[in-house]
Amino acid sequence: MMKQIKIEKSITHRNQESLLRYLQEISKYPLLTAAEEIALAKKIKAGDLPALKRLVNCNLRFVVTVAKKYETSGLLLADLVSDGNIGLITAAERFDEKRGFKFISYAVWWIRQSILQGINMHKRMIHLPMNQIQGLREIGKSEMILEQELQRMPTRQELAVFMNIPEDVLYDSLFICSTPFSLDTPVEDKEGEMISGMVQYARGTAPDASLESASLQKDIRRMMTVLTPRERNILLLAYGMNNSRPLQNDDISNVLGLSKETIRRSKSKALNRLRGLKEIKMMRHYL
Repeated sequence: MMKQIKIEKSITHRNQESLLRYLQEISKYPLLTAAEEIALAKKIKAGDLPALKRLVNCNLRFVVTVAKKYETSGLLLADLVSDGNIGLITAAERFDEKRGFKFISYAVWWIRQSILQGINMHKRMIHLPMNQIQGLREIGKSEMILEQELQRMPTRQELAVFMNIPEDVLYDSLFICSTPFSLDTPVEDKEGEMISGMVQYARGTAPDASLESASLQKDIRRMMTVLTPRERNILLLAYGMNNSRPLQNDDISNVLGLSKETIRRSKSKALNRLRGLKEIKMMRHYL
């Protein structure tokens, strides 16, 4: 048997006029009896939209009760209610009256999931799946319990033991919930200094340089489609574009079994053809 939701009458943060009007409006819808819910559910399965609207409207007050529990998330109550209403509609469309429990007992799970998803979408730059969001909530609750018992912030090892999970799993979860920041954020105590200027790795290849090199190779090969297979092979060998060192005409002659003069003429002809392409001007931005 599913757990019944407890209805609380007090509503906090009613300073928004639109929200107050909304609360007054939904209070006009009467609560449904179990028999009425069953009748509406049957009509909804048959595609009756007015029945769906009535089942949703008569349960909107329950969404507000659930949304109140997440006011500390940083979102306005109006936003939480809006997200919860989406879950209520989903529940109304999926409700099976044959299972023998009240509609709201079934709908509360959908309402909560929709609210949690809304919190994740609004607050996080990187969106997380719902199971990870729930895991982060459990970590937060456990951390508060331990802090009260120990009279200090618990260590990660203590938290992992309390939750009965491996430390590496806890570390991964805490890393996920870390707040992202911009590399253009100014550094305190250093006037004009940005974080991006402090995280450069001089001994490695910059990510944008690698991307630019790959883009250059792709554009070059696209332009070389106008050449004959022999001309392409000669240029690839001459300029080391096959992940090898550049070869002189003598070496290319030995590799392809052609005379040095043939290599010279083909190479010159291929370069002149490439220089005549209108796309060659676009290659200047790589310089």
